Amino acid sequence: MYSAFLFDMDGTLVDTFMLIYDSFNNALDENGRPQLSKTDFKEKLFGKPVDDTLEDLIGEIDAAGISKLLKDFERHWLKNLDQVKIFKDVALTLKHLKDKGVKLGVVSTSPRDVIDLTLREVGIRSFFDVIIGEEDVENKKPHHEPITTALDQFRVPPEGAVFVGDTIYDIQAGNNAGCCTVLLLNGHNEDVLEREKPNVVIDNMRELLDLT
Repeated sequence: MYSAFLFDMDGTLVDTFMLIYDSFNNALDENGRPQLSKTDFKEKLFGKPVDDTLEDLIGEIDAAGISKLLKDFERHWLKNLDQVKIFKDVALTLKHLKDKGVKLGVVSTSPRDVIDLTLREVGIRSFFDVIIGEEDVENKKPHHEPITTALDQFRVPPEGAVFVGDTIYDIQAGNNAGCCTVLLLNGHNEDVLEREKPNVVIDNMRELLDLT
């Protein structure tokens, strides 16, 4: 039915919530900034472009300060990549989709090198033909550009694609692009259903096979 499946990474393919939370707070601490509570992190930062929301969370900060903070954040993230956990049945589902000839891609607000290393760490990098990171687009999710950029590379129209994510920004981006949107419930995002209307809601990645 669909010829391309695109995935958000963090919170969708892999459980990186605590890794990102701890890494970001370590970077804040190194830069003399107060740490974030889990509530603030979850509601205002997780799944959203960091540089778009940073000043609202930690106060006034100049471009150089943002650059250093994000570099420190990435350093802590990559140093602790062994903490990344792949969600149940992700690898099995990706293999089944690949075997069916479905085109697979990742669309994330993270830097492309972080995406690549994270996917390699959990052994699923080889399934993906296209990776779109923050540096590949001018407009980040919830804008449609990251998704349509991936679909342009696949030469697949939006109506022939599925976008799977876990945040309101993922569902908004998929809806803005005109894709079938799938929300994966992961234990951190039950509130998304109160704010958005994905086409499909799943608890386990294997449920995606019903769409093929």
